[in-house]
Amino acid sequence: MMRLLLILVLASLPAWAEGGPSPPGSLEERLAAAYKALEAGNYPEAIALFEDVAVLDWRNFRAHFGLGLAYYRSGALKEALFEFRQLTKLYPKRFEGWYNLGVTQARLRDWEGAVASLERAVSVGSQAGLPPATLRPAYLALAEAHRKRGEAALAAKVLSQAYERLPGDLEIALRLAEALVASGMGEDAIPYLYEVLAQDRGNVTASLLLADVLVDQGLPERAARELDRSIAAATGQRERARLIYKKALVLAGMGVEKDAVEALLEQAIALDPGLWQAHYDVGRLKLALGDAEGALRAFLLAYQANPEDDRVLLGLAAAYDVLGKAADAYRTAKLALRKATATERIEALLLLGKNAYRTGRYPEAVEALRQVVAERKSDADAWLWLGLALYAVKDYGQAAAALERAAELDGRVEVLEALGAAYLAARRFSDAERVYTEAVLKAPDRAEAWYHLGWALKALGRDSEARRAWKKALELGYKPAQGLVR
Repeated sequence: MMRLLLILVLASLPAWAEGGPSPPGSLEERLAAAYKALEAGNYPEAIALFEDVAVLDWRNFRAHFGLGLAYYRSGALKEALFEFRQLTKLYPKRFEGWYNLGVTQARLRDWEGAVASLERAVSVGSQAGLPPATLRPAYLALAEAHRKRGEAALAAKVLSQAYERLPGDLEIALRLAEALVASGMGEDAIPYLYEVLAQDRGNVTASLLLADVLVDQGLPERAARELDRSIAAATGQRERARLIYKKALVLAGMGVEKDAVEALLEQAIALDPGLWQAHYDVGRLKLALGDAEGALRAFLLAYQANPEDDRVLLGLAAAYDVLGKAADAYRTAKLALRKATATERIEALLLLGKNAYRTGRYPEAVEALRQVVAERKSDADAWLWLGLALYAVKDYGQAAAALERAAELDGRVEVLEALGAAYLAARRFSDAERVYTEAVLKAPDRAEAWYHLGWALKALGRDSEARRAWKKALELGYKPAQGLVR
């Protein structure tokens, strides 16, 4: 380890070590030169000078502090971590060491270590009588480390302490409000949000949080009015777009007509064409209204702005599915599945399974649809497509079982016809005759159902009834029945 450290030091020696000007004489002169190199961004020279001082005076605070900064700024985080640890061991009652150690640990995503170090920084700094403004970055960093650990309530506690010491600090007030909302104490966040908005009415973060809290309190109309105030005060187009988009979501939750919601979404898009969420929601609205072509256009715009979001990919797959573009629906659903969260995964599997079947990928369809019905035991559509896929792989017994479940949940004619086909293939002729009879009673104009009913009757030895069924199919224009009628 010492050998490697020595090699690194030699490799980063400054110009004076290679025959250039002589090194500074005193330690103070060397430290001054090191800090000058640090501020100039010449990190190798700064590191060499700081290390040179540390070798000569290991307890020198400024040497370790500067060396840690030089390593940190150059991206050598493990080396910076070592130096700041040395600083806390040599000077355990100095705020700077604990604070910089915590920040470095946070940069390395060691949130537990960062929390411990930053808590110590606040404690040491407070005991030393440092002014609140000096401790402010430590409070903010500690709260952020708690948030990264998923401990919003602890983040709120830290920020509340900070706000007591720095009343009127709008950044702390806003972060405190965010932490309170995240920890389920939205009502407690309201005073802090109004304090921010009193000074900055167009503040997007505060406005959106306030709207969420008011909706949670059962006050969506007030949320909409507060958003109107912020929209009027916001100066930037992107900021206004986000606020208008939020208002559209609030109104949608209130059951306002889809046209009014869509108009707001279009207004947001006009202000910020890159607001992919608005494009996505326009796509969802248009899909719900039966405008699959319009939905596809909106989803494609959302995809251009944010190609990685699983919801956008899922929306695209759904639009392609409705439009009958099976290959595109299959491809997009597969992409969505790779990125899907748990809540979106089953929908992606359903779209994948349906369109794998439509494109002839029957085993893949079976695998995907089995996963869907395992989660959605009452999804008739999923059972239907699973039955069709099983039929395609010639597993007629399992196909019949799946289609029986689909028929229990949704006895429409299309399901009955698929079930009848599975029964015929499994040579369950009595069941086939029963199901096809039910189908033609429900829809007497279904020529194929009459045709297959004829075959079920024929297999049961009821030839005259079979001929009557084929004759009916022929009358309805089903030509394959032509040679069967005498």
